This record gives sequence, structure tokens and C-alpha cells, in this order.
Amino acid sequence: MFRTFIVFVLAVCQLGIATAAFDLEPLKQSYAKQKTYTSVKVKMRQTKKLPSMTQPVKNTGYLWLMPGKAFRWQLGDPKVQSAVFDGQQVYLLNEKKKTAEAHDPNDRKVKPLLLMLGIGEAASFESLLENFEVTGVTRTGSQYAAALSPKSGKLKRVIVQMVLQVSLKTDYIERIEWTQKDGSVIITEFARPELNAALPKDIFVVDKNRYQWK
Repeated sequence: MFRTFIVFVLAVCQLGIATAAFDLEPLKQSYAKQKTYTSVKVKMRQTKKLPSMTQPVKNTGYLWLMPGKAFRWQLGDPKVQSAVFDGQQVYLLNEKKKTAEAHDPNDRKVKPLLLMLGIGEAASFESLLENFEVTGVTRTGSQYAAALSPKSGKLKRVIVQMVLQVSLKTDYIERIEWTQKDGSVIITEFARPELNAALPKDIFVVDKNRYQWK
């Protein structure tokens, strides 16, 4: 079951308060707790709001994750889009057209996703704060959310803001909202994760012969 998003108080983001003034402990605990898991499998629901479209595009999918090591992010049933990190490179796969791109983990196109999942070079709570400035936090019941804006020019050319929502009961990220430079808003909501379970064999392997590479 997906959790309801808690509304951000935008006024907080306009005060220019330093990151150190915010209570970031729930976010820090979330990253620390994630490192203790050997594997994560979770169902997700993604909603894309595009400036060129009157209705949002909705998809369901799954995330398979070995914290700090590898992941497969898959949308659609049957699958239409996948992102795979095998420990070396990130592969963006169009499953309908059978086209693909390979990226270095520090490429600005994929780095925000890896930082959020705690993967990549120096990916951690501390690295998140090196790359993003916290512009606001809010807490309602068992839910906590933090709004972050990119610090570097490279990331700023891709995204304007990222909002991470954490469950205070499980210390796990349950919702991510991206606002992109082109005005698109991408919302990903996660159901309750299945932790430390056996993952499908070769789930992080990409059969490169099945795709046309850009």
C-alpha cells in the first residue's frame, strides 16, 4: 500500500535558512538503516506530469536493490523502461524500442538517482548534502519530508528540486518527487519493501545484444 504524501510548507523554503538549522536526523537514519539491508525489493508507482500533456502519465513498476552495490529500476507491466546499475555503469533501457544508453555513475543524467539510492562514488547522507542544499523540512505523524535543491551547475541543468519523504516507522524512503528544468514533475511512490530476500538470478545483468546502443 502506498503512503499519502505530506504537504510541504513552501514558506519555509523561502526563508534562506541554513541546512544546519533543519532537523535532518530522520534522513540521516534512513541512509544508515538502508546500509544494513542485504537486499530490497519494492513495488512502486510513478506519475509524470509533463508541460506538453494535459493528463499525467502513470506507471507501476519494481525496484530491486542491493544497497550500495547495484539496482534495477523497472517501469511498466509489461516493462517499458528500465534503469540498471551493475556496479560499473548505469544502463538506461527503452524496453519497447529496444534502445539503450550507458552512463558513468557520476554522469549528471543519472547521479541524482544514485545519490538517492545510496549508490555510486561517495554516495551517502554526507554526499547528498555536498550535492544538494536542504531548503525545507516538515514532519506529520510518522512521516518526514525534506526538500533539496542542487548546488552544482551540472545538476541544476537537470533538476530544480527533489523532495524525499521518509517513514519514521521504518526509516525507509517512501516517496520521491523530482521537479526538472523543463517543468516536468516526476513522482515515485514506494509500497512497503520486502527486505533481505533472495533476488532473481541475473537481475542486475543487461543482455547487451538485445538493444541498439546510442
